[in-house]
Amino acid sequence: MRIEIDQSGKLEDTHKPTVVGFSNSTSKTVIILATEKQKLQKFFRNIGKPNVYRYKTFAIMIFLLLEHKHLSQIIIDTEYVGQEAVIKNYLLELFRKTRKNLLKNVIIFKQIGKKSQAHIVSYNAYRTKKADLKICAKDIEKFV
Repeated sequence: MRIEIDQSGKLEDTHKPTVVGFSNSTSKTVIILATEKQKLQKFFRNIGKPNVYRYKTFAIMIFLLLEHKHLSQIIIDTEYVGQEAVIKNYLLELFRKTRKNLLKNVIIFKQIGKKSQAHIVSYNAYRTKKADLKICAKDIEKFV
């Protein structure tokens, strides 16, 4: 299965929610609210890893969207330029821990554009603050 993924609302903007969503023949979105992002940012500071907060959280949100999917290609919109390898490694590590090995070349980063269905579903969930899966800081912390 080929999937495109987009994010609406940056993780580092802790006064607004963040939504990550995918779309192909189906779609799914996951949201984390601003208050939960603030707790999560504090958690990363407390463990001495404030710089990985956004990349690790982004990877975990993608993982939560895809953990039960059979994937042939994952196209992730370029959100954090220059950090693609870091995010890819976090994702591969998460999938390995669940015994679902993905090949490195399955994950691709590129601009998907505003006309992408993944952008549309993510933006709509961001705007309405309604997603298929609502997560809190604790849901992310258990993977760190």
